[in-house]
Parts: sequence; structure tokens; C-alpha cells
Amino acid sequence: MELNRCAYTILGILRARNSTDKVHGLTVNEISEREKVSKPNTIHKKIKELQTEGYVQEGVKAGKAKTYYMTEKGTSILPIKKEDNENV
Repeated sequence: MELNRCAYTILGILRARNSTDKVHGLTVNEISEREKVSKPNTIHKKIKELQTEGYVQEGVKAGKAKTYYMTEKGTSILPIKKEDNENV
């Protein structure tokens, strides 16, 4: 699967919010508030695609809403941020 801009943005939001385990996942609405371009339904569909590919997994529930977090595979596909590269 080739990732599009929306998928990379979702992964970037998850990384920026340290959503890398079940407890620290974000809901679709929380991701949508930060993404600001796509509708929540579009984000949900893209998360399901990312989940199928193993980049994202379901976390614990936040009320009635499911949360999602980025897996190691998802982390590895993102480019290294410039700030991270400068610290190496």
C-alpha cells in the first residue's frame, strides 16, 4: 500500500502526541481536530487502512470511542524529523 498525505499526517500526529502504546492512543475526533483538513469519516477510513497494513493498532477505549496508536512499523515508515536528526 502506498501512503498518501492524509496517512502520513495521521502517523505524524500520533508520533507528535506520543501515541505509541495502547494507553496513549488518540480517538478519531482528536486526530481530526489536529489534522483540520479531512472529515472524521475520512480519517476513520484511513486509520482502518493503516490498521490493516500494521502501521496503527486499536488502543483502550476513551468513553465509547476507540483510540488508536502507532506501531513500531508505523514509526519506521515516517521520515526522521530534522530536530531528531540534529540530536544524533
